[in-house]
Amino acid sequence: MTKGRWILLIVGIVILGFSIAIMSANREGRAAEIGNELIETTEVLPENEGKLVIVSGIPTLSDGGVIADKEAGLQVENAVYYSRVPYQKVYEEEERKVIVDEGEDKYSPVDDVVEYEYYVVKTWIPASADREAVIVNSGTKYENPPAVNMKSLYASGALSIGGFRVSPADVSDYLVREERGFTPDELLESCGEYVRNSGIDFWVDENQYGDGMLSNGDDIGSVHVVFSYETLEGAKPVTVIGRQRGNQLVLEEDGPVSEAEQVQAGLISKEQFLASITAEDASSRTIGVVGIVLGAVLSVLAVGGEKLLSAIKRPAGKVRR
Repeated sequence: MTKGRWILLIVGIVILGFSIAIMSANREGRAAEIGNELIETTEVLPENEGKLVIVSGIPTLSDGGVIADKEAGLQVENAVYYSRVPYQKVYEEEERKVIVDEGEDKYSPVDDVVEYEYYVVKTWIPASADREAVIVNSGTKYENPPAVNMKSLYASGALSIGGFRVSPADVSDYLVREERGFTPDELLESCGEYVRNSGIDFWVDENQYGDGMLSNGDDIGSVHVVFSYETLEGAKPVTVIGRQRGNQLVLEEDGPVSEAEQVQAGLISKEQFLASITAEDASSRTIGVVGIVLGAVLSVLAVGGEKLLSAIKRPAGKVRR
């Protein structure tokens, strides 16, 4: 068999295998199987514990969206997310590409001769993060300060659809949010104990957005503590399919409903959802059938194509004896 026929055979086998996989993944009974298990509801009922449920509605914040940062003495309302992050200024080594020779073709970088040069910058990283203790660059030694043992805090508000709690991360694309910070006066009023416990000589400063932050300078080793939160300004209707775990709606990484199907825009009933996956699966099966036929044809041509071509080229009326 020639090299070309081997390539044809391999392509045919790949298409055949891929098409069979599509057919297997989108078997005709998938919608029926999901339909037998799926329960449409907005209520948390004990008999549905551990079962697959479909819930539609507009996400709302539970408990007024109150998030409390007791350590810093701060509290926010109507909040989807809250964060407190200490940053420290350190040295980091970065690289950049330098063109040594542009080559013969001045309009194309293909034949350029390049080198990489390394340089040191001052940058802000999380205060407790690892960093190189010493960086030596071009004969100069840069010593980094030790990490500061100050914790970050990330918190999210509880969202509800009907009686179910859902993770804001699962429906974030359907939320209208506004990022906010604290004024310097708010930090002065609330963060006194946090500053005293830190052991750092902080004062209240403004960040690049004009919001208040804690700072002890702008030199290497200095620390900034940045506060921010996001309020919920609105939400769009959404449908979520997941397991009922207590009053939580939990999405599955490996379940009968694919990740792409678990969260969808709009108010979708169980019947509409099953109809949509039935149509999608039918399209996939059609693609699978076409692929199987194409893969089989290519494989046959690769293996027996020479005889077939000879038969086609043979002059009409002549019979080999």
